[in-house]
Amino acid sequence: MDTSAPASDESYLASLSDLMIGLLFIFIIILMGFALNYRLAEQESAKVTAEQKAEQQRLLAETQAQRQERQRLEAETQAQQAEKQRLETVVTRLTNNDSTRRALLKDMQELLKKRGLRVLIDEKNGILRLPEALLFDSGAAQFRPEGIQAMQQLAAVLLDILPCYSQAPAALTQHCAISADVRLEAVLIEGHTDNKPISTDEFQDNWNLASYRALSTYKALSAYAPELENLKNSQQQALLSVSAYADRRPVAEQDTEEGRRKNRRIDLRFLMAAPPPALVEKARQQVNPDKPDSPLD
Repeated sequence: MDTSAPASDESYLASLSDLMIGLLFIFIIILMGFALNYRLAEQESAKVTAEQKAEQQRLLAETQAQRQERQRLEAETQAQQAEKQRLETVVTRLTNNDSTRRALLKDMQELLKKRGLRVLIDEKNGILRLPEALLFDSGAAQFRPEGIQAMQQLAAVLLDILPCYSQAPAALTQHCAISADVRLEAVLIEGHTDNKPISTDEFQDNWNLASYRALSTYKALSAYAPELENLKNSQQQALLSVSAYADRRPVAEQDTEEGRRKNRRIDLRFLMAAPPPALVEKARQQVNPDKPDSPLD
């Protein structure tokens, strides 16, 4: 009987068992390696995700900062544009006041001419001039009949033109060719005489005569066009005013009758509104920031 077969079988089974154990061991090692790699990959993924979140937050914060900076720059740009417009207004007022006043005077002269009233204008000084002979008898402050007609025509023309250059009720500005702009500071009604002394029961001297004539002119204009009293300057002050100079502001020589005749007159002096002093000073500083302030500022 052969007894070697069972021993051979047992040896084969033992070898197979060892092989299986070795394979299982190898599988376990591989599985552990896979698990370890998975764990490391998981940690790396978590790290990458955290970094991505941090990067996203950084980008969001940066975008928010950029948005805020853009808004700040836009606000600054708008402020600069508004400042530029204010400075342009200053320049326009300073450079265009004379041309605006010349246009106003010429318009008034032309309208009065169409109404049969011829007046003189002094474009340089902004004056509309009414000779004494047109309005008053010599040494008197009561209007002649021709003077009354002249006042009626002048009042109508003033009411037509002045609202376009002052602050006025809307009903008075509807006809203006351009939108009404407060360009006038005041309209002074000035009384002037020659240098011949006067002393009567009614007037003590030339000052009295000049004052009464200026005041009579103001009252007549207000009576024939009451709406003139509603005209204001930018400070909400009355536009029309009265002044008197007697013989102190002659326009001709005082040693001839012709010169004295020219000096006896009523002047309407148109004063243009200047820009606010603070705005002018700011414009000056921006144009010439190194120049010190003037002692008169």
